[in-house]
Amino acid sequence: MNQLNGWIFWGSVVAVIMLPPPSQGAVKGLCSNCHTMHNSQEGSVIAFTFGSSGQKIIRPAPFNRLLKTDCVGCHSHAGSDTIVNMGESRIPIVFNLIEPNYPPNGSSSAALAGGNFYWVAEGGDQFGHNIHGISEQDFRLGGSFLAPGGDTYANECASCHRTLATEETSCNGCHVARHHAVGSNIVAGAEEGWYRFLGSVMQRDENLGSTPDGVSGIEDPDWEQAPSSTRHNTYAGSTAPYNSFLNTRSINQKCAGCHGKFHSERTADSVWIRHPVDSTIPNTGEFTDFTTYTPLVPVARQNVSDADANFSSVNHGSDVVSCISCHRPHGSPYPAMLRWAYRDWPGTDSYTGQPALNGCAVCHTSKD
Repeated sequence: MNQLNGWIFWGSVVAVIMLPPPSQGAVKGLCSNCHTMHNSQEGSVIAFTFGSSGQKIIRPAPFNRLLKTDCVGCHSHAGSDTIVNMGESRIPIVFNLIEPNYPPNGSSSAALAGGNFYWVAEGGDQFGHNIHGISEQDFRLGGSFLAPGGDTYANECASCHRTLATEETSCNGCHVARHHAVGSNIVAGAEEGWYRFLGSVMQRDENLGSTPDGVSGIEDPDWEQAPSSTRHNTYAGSTAPYNSFLNTRSINQKCAGCHGKFHSERTADSVWIRHPVDSTIPNTGEFTDFTTYTPLVPVARQNVSDADANFSSVNHGSDVVSCISCHRPHGSPYPAMLRWAYRDWPGTDSYTGQPALNGCAVCHTSKD
């Protein structure tokens, strides 16, 4: 079972009317919500984690930093609620044992922005990332388990960049948890431990309050449990070349750490062979009718500032296509962890039973 150095949740954020909330990464509440001094409560051992089928596994010793549990243990829930309150602490749930509602509809059991590992645990490898402690390696990828779109990295890199299904990587393969970060800026940066703690894993340093580089952005205080065109996350995008660890602050650059060919590979005459990312939305043709931000198909914003919180209008020629415009990184009810029933359109959505949405037509407005 996964033995990690930190948990991945954000502390409580209080929204101010007409103003975006600060990107506060610090955990609020009693220290004992997360830590145990002696791994004992009323004579019983309390450190635990969860198995992939949801069974609670008691541990004889706490995790590093005297933590009661690990990422999977903290961010799992036996019920369908996707935000759990523990005193002053609010914990986003990314692995439910009861199926969450999808797409997010504002209910207490609505899947959050990143999706949910429920579907990969129940439905199989194609529905989400394989995370140690939740699902096994994806054997469709062959003996190397190289991530789709990955490259044949040198051995010292492959252990981190090919899979998240090992104890060495797991949640820590993407997140550098800094739950006591003290920053209070609206746009999450180094002082806040970066957006969703997506710091540079390659620059991880236990002595730093945060990694020197990471992903920036603005987090919805309810993690998009009830998203709308005027209430949503703000993702950072960029058209700049990648020349160092997360130098662009773009969430796409984070994805490219493992899936690089999906981002950059072209034919010899520079023709894209996959849908481009880090490319701006044109102000021509069918794209001119794409004007309203749609949280089901989010676009990323360059040079994110406080004024970009909950923006409702698309900036043509500036806003960019992101990996997460089409995918939910934790998982979704659709193959390839897509955000909508691409394979079912124009018929009935095999998951919801409703008419299938054509998410492609949100941007490509003439394709519906």
